[in-house]
Amino acid sequence: MNSLLGFAWLSRYAGEEPEISLSMFGLSPEYMGKGWGKLFLEKIESVIPRGQSLRAECTPYAQNMKTMLKRNGFRRLRQSIVPAGCRGLDVYIKKL
Repeated sequence: MNSLLGFAWLSRYAGEEPEISLSMFGLSPEYMGKGWGKLFLEKIESVIPRGQSLRAECTPYAQNMKTMLKRNGFRRLRQSIVPAGCRGLDVYIKKL
């Protein structure tokens, strides 16, 4: 039986910096915390041309996502820090 591991939504806008945006990334609950997210992220990175950046956006409440990004070499952009009690997105970036 096959099951869905997860999904990702990647986009690139013409005329901007050489950057790919990772707008959505999710795993089925039974695969979380077992290294599948790291493997999935590595597969995504392997198809992005060298010299480009991968930009990931997540809500301040997406603690698992933020932890995975930090562990995999992403850095949070300083201007994206969202104060407690406010709404916004944390933005992480990794040059490939």
